[in-house]
Amino acid sequence: MTPAATPRQRRAARRKIEILEAALRVLSEDGYTQASMDKIAEQALLTRVGLYKHYKDKNTLVVALREHKLLELAERVQVAIENERGFEARLRVAVHETVQYQREHPGFFRVLLASSFSSDLGADYSLKPFLHTLTSIFEQGQSEGTIYPGDPLEYAGLLATVVFEPSIKQAFVPEPLGQTPPEHIAQTISNIFLYGLMRPKTL
Repeated sequence: MTPAATPRQRRAARRKIEILEAALRVLSEDGYTQASMDKIAEQALLTRVGLYKHYKDKNTLVVALREHKLLELAERVQVAIENERGFEARLRVAVHETVQYQREHPGFFRVLLASSFSSDLGADYSLKPFLHTLTSIFEQGQSEGTIYPGDPLEYAGLLATVVFEPSIKQAFVPEPLGQTPPEHIAQTISNIFLYGLMRPKTL
């Protein structure tokens, strides 16, 4: 059993989240390349030296931010699918929650996409918890005989690519936020994905 966190550890964890959320505000406003550590420190109510005690540079901070928000997404999807039974129901709710999360956190996904094009970040495994959650859905589908045989992780990676479409579209084909209801987007993505994956007898 994992020992309970001490009050000091809980305060440190809360402070870390406060710093990351402050960084997200600056990154969302100024853009990934233009955001400065000085401004992030100011937003986080820290000195520049104080911020560097937590994160050695902007790239380290951005990786931590990605890990924090994508873990938050993975945990949200995991809780949602636990209340559903059957492969199709779980996949549909996972897609819905992911689309809704993007609608609620547009600034983060702008930062995520912008930083993804940077070679400075090196290897980044922040998407692993989300992929693990999606993989479990496809493993269930295969155990039920609902979907065609294949690599569940491969399916999860493909779905992750498709389900981030709303943010990709916002980045490359700007439109007024909220023009298309998230329920409609989620249903469309689910239908397209399921149509190609599920065995004919289940359609």
